[in-house]
Amino acid sequence: MNRDTEDRESELISRVSQGDEEAFSRLYELTHKRVYNYLYRLLQDKDTAEDIVVETFTEVWKGAGNFKGKSRVTTWIMGIARNLAMNELRKMRRDEGIDHHKYLLNCGGRDTEPFDRRRLIKEAMSRLSIKHREIMDLVFFHEMNYREISEVLKIPVNTVKTRVFYAKDALREVLSNMGVTRDDI
Repeated sequence: MNRDTEDRESELISRVSQGDEEAFSRLYELTHKRVYNYLYRLLQDKDTAEDIVVETFTEVWKGAGNFKGKSRVTTWIMGIARNLAMNELRKMRRDEGIDHHKYLLNCGGRDTEPFDRRRLIKEAMSRLSIKHREIMDLVFFHEMNYREISEVLKIPVNTVKTRVFYAKDALREVLSNMGVTRDDI
């Protein structure tokens, strides 16, 4: 993300904190796709991701005055989205029971039909634990640095580094179990 975009988001959040609806619309347009993509990859459910995007931006509207400027606006928004998503995942687990949790049932070998790289990575990511899938998403899809991830997840930077290491290792193992070689990707 470039400095101009960061400055524009900071100006918009400042205006949102004063009740400027036009600024809120612009901020939403600038950020909602990234938030949705993050939530969709984390939750693996379109409807739930869309619902949480709405909740996230409702919280942004209500809490804009609480933004302190210590991080990028996008990092702050992603933190709100993550907290709401984690609450939803806890609720799903309680409702479904761990043995029937849809995120844990996605196992088995790779399809025998032709595949493309994007579908392969998506399938492999879906087989990771939520903790590993989330950290990989923030690093590779949102291109956040370790400090930003630390702020979103509310964990120390060294813990972020450790999780990235183990998440990469888990992804390699999943790909291997799927019968994927380096040449396939």
